[in-house]
Amino acid sequence: MPYNITDMDELDILREQMAIMKKNLDSQQIINKQLMRTVMGQRASWLNRLVTVEIVLLPLFFLIFVASCLLFKISIWYAIIFLVLGAIDTALDWHTLRISPKTIATSSLVEIKKVLINQKKKRFWQTAISLPLALVWLVAYIYAIATGNDMQNPEPVNMGGLIGGLIGGIIGTILVIVIYRKAQKTNDAIIKELEDTEDADA
Repeated sequence: MPYNITDMDELDILREQMAIMKKNLDSQQIINKQLMRTVMGQRASWLNRLVTVEIVLLPLFFLIFVASCLLFKISIWYAIIFLVLGAIDTALDWHTLRISPKTIATSSLVEIKKVLINQKKKRFWQTAISLPLALVWLVAYIYAIATGNDMQNPEPVNMGGLIGGLIGGIIGTILVIVIYRKAQKTNDAIIKELEDTEDADA
């Protein structure tokens, strides 16, 4: 049976309504993705600030260790090794800890998810290697302060340096572990939000 004019009008209206609904849905998805990028940037901001603080504090701590080496009359190499290890770790943090605002703004959500998962893996191995190395350096540094850097004929133990070094080492180790766990949780939270967005778009 041929369509009459009323049927054609209704079909046109239905097509228009479907087009409007699709346009609104696309607009809503764009808004959701923009909102997601904003949230990701906010979550990642503390990680980016942390890396910046590391870069600023590294030379300051190097000078502090140089001064301590001169004060306790131990080898300046302890300060130099600290600087080398710290510079390597900070350079790695730039890639494994920092979430680039450019990546958040320009990459697809799928690509961002891959970056975050890759960061978590690299961060795990970085911490697993760098933390033991830092503890070995710290033990040697504390021993040098406590004994006057002479293993064959050690001086009477410098209790102040020994206790101060131990306290600093414990606090530093706890701080590294706390930051590592918080960074992993930040990545997990962003990844979960990305997966929720993918499910909503599916």
